[in-house]
Amino acid sequence: MSEKTREQIIHEAAMKVMEEAGVAIHNEKALQILADNGIRTEGSVAFFTEEQVMEWVGKAPETFTLYARNPKHDVIMGGGVTNAAPSYGCAFVDDWDGNRRSGTIEDSIRAIKLVQAEDNYDINGGIIVQPGDVPQDYASIAMLYADLMCSDKVILLPTGYKEEMEVMLAGLAEFFGGKEEFSAKPRCISLINTVSPLSLDDRMLDNLMLLAEYGQAAILCPAAMLGGTGSITMAGTIVSGIAESLAGICLAQMINPGTPVVLGIQSTAADLRGGVSFACAAPEGTMMQGFSAAMGKFYHIPSRGGGCQTDASHINAQAGYESMLTFFSAQKHGINIVMEAGGVMDSVNATSFEKMIVDFEIIRQVKFVFTPFEVDEEALNVEEIIELGQTGDFVTSDSTLDNFGILYNPHIGSRTSKDPEDFRNSIYKEMQRLFDAYNTARPEIDDAAKAALRATLGSTGLGAEWFDKMEELAVREETV
Repeated sequence: MSEKTREQIIHEAAMKVMEEAGVAIHNEKALQILADNGIRTEGSVAFFTEEQVMEWVGKAPETFTLYARNPKHDVIMGGGVTNAAPSYGCAFVDDWDGNRRSGTIEDSIRAIKLVQAEDNYDINGGIIVQPGDVPQDYASIAMLYADLMCSDKVILLPTGYKEEMEVMLAGLAEFFGGKEEFSAKPRCISLINTVSPLSLDDRMLDNLMLLAEYGQAAILCPAAMLGGTGSITMAGTIVSGIAESLAGICLAQMINPGTPVVLGIQSTAADLRGGVSFACAAPEGTMMQGFSAAMGKFYHIPSRGGGCQTDASHINAQAGYESMLTFFSAQKHGINIVMEAGGVMDSVNATSFEKMIVDFEIIRQVKFVFTPFEVDEEALNVEEIIELGQTGDFVTSDSTLDNFGILYNPHIGSRTSKDPEDFRNSIYKEMQRLFDAYNTARPEIDDAAKAALRATLGSTGLGAEWFDKMEELAVREETV
């Protein structure tokens, strides 16, 4: 008999934890749904058997399509496809010199425009920058409206309180032709964080249940810290995180069998020197998040991890090597949605526009490296190699003159410049190129659909002046 795989060992340990320790479900409605479907509950803790888990997880699709307003940006979630998603959850904006300020709705819109114009993204929105100038109760509403005004890519829907999610989903239903039409296929995806160890909180469970009701996609994802909110061992932290995620996935399938879900791991190391801090770009985090792809394949559902992450507070060598490491690993492991891949600074505390441009280049180069080169008669170029022999000069050969454009040309940086300021200047040049590209190909939006969306979202109490401001910012020509 063959030895068990690492995935099977992790799975069996997670099943033992789910059955013996259980997962705390801090939501009465969710607890009742679990109990109604045969899950044993004691107080706020739900206990799952392996048979129950595999039955419900088996109802989730192995792959699914996320439908964008512009069909060319439809996203396959699952299989061997890796999709980048931008910075998420940052409250601040850092400039090149590391100066920090609170984010604004204007920052959110500038970031959305850059992601809209960058070809390596088909997912946009979420909490790229938390708009501190918008009243907190309406921030999620504003971020969704900003995304729809400025992008026609797949919607990364921010999570808020239950009332916000209810209105956002109702607004999207209006925007896409009614609840039945909207619920017929997933058009947005949302992050549902678990609370390590072994808990799901009331707010996230409300969001998850609403997403399932509307048939929209949810990412169930722990973000534990080794030796902090998780075991000091990577295997142990993965075990508890898998238990947390599977509990939420089971609940979603009970509400609406076939709800598209993603198994995530965002766990990483804790820096325990002088306190406990989140080391988002630690090598251990890269390893654990990479393993999410393996566990996703084990359960036949898509996977989520992180990439282009850094704990650096400035754009420096540390920011570069950490961001390259994390995205390269995500692509190599085949993680299906790579979040925080564009602009993250300082352990996901801040977004940097300059760092976004650097991350775009990282993603571009990594994707190029993982694209197999051609091996056909033309690419082998045997006749020319024989003709030129040992003394030939390929610089002026026919194949070089005809095809030199196939070589990768970086969008930022230089291979010849000796001036250190040229790197920074190239970032702003590329940023302006993307803003110009957005200005010349601004997404169109149907006036009637916009009015219906605005009316629904406005019912929350977000003032008309905010909608007017976002519409003005959406069509403003940006300059660096």
